[in-house]
Amino acid sequence: MAVPGGVAPAEAAEIEAMFASVDADGSALALRLSLKLGPLVQRGVPPRVLEAAPVAKAARLRFADGTTVVVKSTSPGDLAVLAMAMQHGSLRPAACRTGPDGGAQLQLRSPDGRRRLSIWVVGLDQPD
Repeated sequence: MAVPGGVAPAEAAEIEAMFASVDADGSALALRLSLKLGPLVQRGVPPRVLEAAPVAKAARLRFADGTTVVVKSTSPGDLAVLAMAMQHGSLRPAACRTGPDGGAQLQLRSPDGRRRLSIWVVGLDQPD
């Protein structure tokens, strides 16, 4: 017997199990990202290189200690602003908080506090 919307109870249970699996994967990713980004924020390790990533609309961000993450803009153009800010001076990670989808929002600022930028860290990566 189908439930409203044309989905059988067995199919609904299978769909719920898939959503639970995705939620668990997101939580595990959020934990890995916070373990990696927390020390960068605490030590103020500056980002040094922004380069193309193998993911659409994303970039690799490499920090001075070699840590490399995949980032996306929180709003259009943020990666271009990040690249320009990195060319014109040093930025430091100021804060990091995890999102419900497993990503982490990383806030960067200039030493004088005038420039602030927020980007989404969507995963860990290795430089090629």
